[in-house]
Amino acid sequence: MLTASIHFALIAAVLGALAGPRISWAIRAWPGHETFHCDYLHCADCEGGVRRGCYNAGRTQDRLYIIISALVAGLSVAYFGLSIKAIISWVFAISCMIITIVDIRYLIIPDTLSINGCWAGLLYAAACWAWVKAGYSAPSYNIEFVDSLLGFLLGGGFLWLLAWLAVLLLKKEGMGGGDVKLLAAFGAWAGWQTVIGTVIMASFLGAVGGISSIIYQRIRYRKEYRPLTHMIPFGPYLCFAFLFIFYLGLDPLLRLLDTYQFWLLSRMN
Repeated sequence: MLTASIHFALIAAVLGALAGPRISWAIRAWPGHETFHCDYLHCADCEGGVRRGCYNAGRTQDRLYIIISALVAGLSVAYFGLSIKAIISWVFAISCMIITIVDIRYLIIPDTLSINGCWAGLLYAAACWAWVKAGYSAPSYNIEFVDSLLGFLLGGGFLWLLAWLAVLLLKKEGMGGGDVKLLAAFGAWAGWQTVIGTVIMASFLGAVGGISSIIYQRIRYRKEYRPLTHMIPFGPYLCFAFLFIFYLGLDPLLRLLDTYQFWLLSRMN
């Protein structure tokens, strides 16, 4: 049985590696039009782009994407078995990788992934409901349709409210629309409980990352900080927090919060 699991994991790793060039193609398609034009398949061989330091040029990143895709696919099958959850694990991880890279480079989150992710998550939850109602056993990754719908509404509504308040109070955009749609997609796929955990963890990580970035730019480039002018890509923090909860659950986050609360109380006393 163990040998069969290893074989399945190796086959999944090979399939993941074969998907690597398409992942590169997907990343190179942004920003701008979000269409997978065939010209982007030749970016790796563009010597002019390499000289100019173009994000899309060169083959180094292609090799990295192949390795990451193969590792995620193999480990997903090794951990979850040959199941729907293993496939979803690979899809989540690779989608979050694409979003993270594009958001860091261009400060945008592709609507192709976020908006389509919302509808796909809701449809998957509806399909799970219909499958169970038909008398079949629940799939390896099952989400209640009500949880999915509440997660979609809470995920999109919470960040939309923050964005609206930022415009109202600060007269400036404080939260990009891409982040709102991304969190709504996470909610549609994982439910409202995951949305709450993702927001808490991503907010903490974003605060630490933002402050660290300001300090680094101050020390490295002598750049003076001006309030409300420092752009921080929030998508990567949302992706990391979502994957953390997807793989490890909410319990580790709750334990971390309890530890943090205990530390605060000890400092106050």
